[in-house]
Amino acid sequence: MNRSMNNTILGVCYIIVALLIVVVKYAIPQFFDILIWLVAIGLAATGVYMIMKKP
Repeated sequence: MNRSMNNTILGVCYIIVALLIVVVKYAIPQFFDILIWLVAIGLAATGVYMIMKKP
């Protein structure tokens, strides 16, 4: 695999994890606080960056 393919796969994984965090946040509202939102936003942003990044 080349480097850009690894970045794409890693980016997709980050986005999936971010979406799972948001789903759990809505399923169990008391379970998370603002820190988890920041982590989810950071993962989503990093995922998009990894996908868009040129090798």
